[in-house]
Amino acid sequence: MHESQNEAMRKKLVLDTSAIYNGTDYPAGTVLYATPQIVSEVRKVYRTERAEFFVESRLTVLMPSPGSMRTVRMKAEENGDIARMSEADLEILSLAYELHATIVTEDYSIQNTASALGLDYRSLYIPRISSYVQWEIVCRGCGSTSHARDEKECRICGGRLVTKRKKTRPI
Repeated sequence: MHESQNEAMRKKLVLDTSAIYNGTDYPAGTVLYATPQIVSEVRKVYRTERAEFFVESRLTVLMPSPGSMRTVRMKAEENGDIARMSEADLEILSLAYELHATIVTEDYSIQNTASALGLDYRSLYIPRISSYVQWEIVCRGCGSTSHARDEKECRICGGRLVTKRKKTRPI
């Protein structure tokens, strides 16, 4: 077997919803993964025969372990991306982390957290992120910081919480 074919046979990709819907020409031999929540999103949003055929014929659907979920959630909290992520986002990142696989996503928060975790990532249509960003949630009124992703108001002064860049470094 040719060397590049061997590489393709070992290649593992974890796909987010847009990567499933928009990128159905992945090389033969590439193992494609998604989580149950991603498959549910595909079926709910893209009710097409093409998307359903792709899910049924090409995807391996797995749930990441609780340990991988904890590791990824902690990293997303640490870098501030948690405020922009859904459970489905955390699941696919956790699965990529667990499988040592490349994640295919158009989502910059997923790419940013993948970078923080040392994961490889690809984008199909938009440019990949060029720098890693650490975010923080700050009160516009008093300037205090928060770590709660669901809060909208400051616990100290009641001011509006906003997300701001804390640190940036090139990738």
